[in-house]
Amino acid sequence: MSQEIVSKNEMSIVGISEITKNQDEMSGQGKIGGLWQRFFSEGIMEKIPNKKQPVNIIAVYTDYESDETGTYRILIGVEVEDSKTIPSGMILKTIPKGSYSKITTEHGPITSIVIAAWQKIWNEPELKAKRAFQADYELYDERSSNPESAQIDIFIGVK
Repeated sequence: MSQEIVSKNEMSIVGISEITKNQDEMSGQGKIGGLWQRFFSEGIMEKIPNKKQPVNIIAVYTDYESDETGTYRILIGVEVEDSKTIPSGMILKTIPKGSYSKITTEHGPITSIVIAAWQKIWNEPELKAKRAFQADYELYDERSSNPESAQIDIFIGVK
């Protein structure tokens, strides 16, 4: 797993969302798995207009109650060029311009690599101290097209 600080421009993401917390996700009572299933089974990506190219799936974490122990909103969607048209049942979230710690996961089964990366993020004292808890996101691009041998980037907003 590699890590570097990068500057990112503001991004507008449209998709479907849930409110959850890590304790629920780790106990098997979470909502993230079901949200991913819904995203694919309902063809959410195809229903979003004005997609920015190339079309990558973005999972955004916002509306933090406190830190990694509190509730937060997860939105699974895509970046849009024009956010004026938001389909019914979907929402818009803005990822703010700023500095992010870019973490590139290992290669492997998508669920395993994502969980392992987040566990390292939560347990790294230096990164935890720098986290802004405004917006974090996962980028699913062509490297994640095979869920059995995937790699993604996670961007953690830092102060």
